[in-house]
Amino acid sequence: MYNFEKECQNNVKGKNKVSNTTKKKTNSSFLNYLSGQWYLERTYDNGSKVIGTANVVKKTNSEYEYSEEGVMTLSDGKSLVCSRKYIYKPIPNGFAIYFFETPSKLFQNVVLKNNNGTLCAQATHFCVNDIYASSYSFFPDDHFEITHVVRGPKKTYTSKAIFSKNKV
Repeated sequence: MYNFEKECQNNVKGKNKVSNTTKKKTNSSFLNYLSGQWYLERTYDNGSKVIGTANVVKKTNSEYEYSEEGVMTLSDGKSLVCSRKYIYKPIPNGFAIYFFETPSKLFQNVVLKNNNGTLCAQATHFCVNDIYASSYSFFPDDHFEITHVVRGPKKTYTSKAIFSKNKV
């Protein structure tokens, strides 16, 4: 089990005073905590919904593979099978998310900060003229949430995903 209390104490207001070596080890520990299968429920502001599972698998000491599979139910009731993959890598005070492609391309850096015992982050990604403004919240009760607010000429939507270990 990941020690949220210790991480929050080390990360108060972003003033982590441990060495870079310790930070990297701590972040690998956090990614180890994320390893395994998670129940996934994602909702979109247009009424669509995804139900499925997400898996985080350690590939090397510095690389974890995130993959999800599910069924997307569109607002009109039609269903589609969906999937996606990313690569997670530890960085100081968090982790980087890369698209699952070669060569690897950064999606977002997730720099975690303590917010009353919950590890939180905000990150941005520019996809040509579309902007992904994302928030991440990792709770000590084995669930986390990711919200993406996407705005631009090609995409405009908000999605909220809730991941839970205890529903798998």
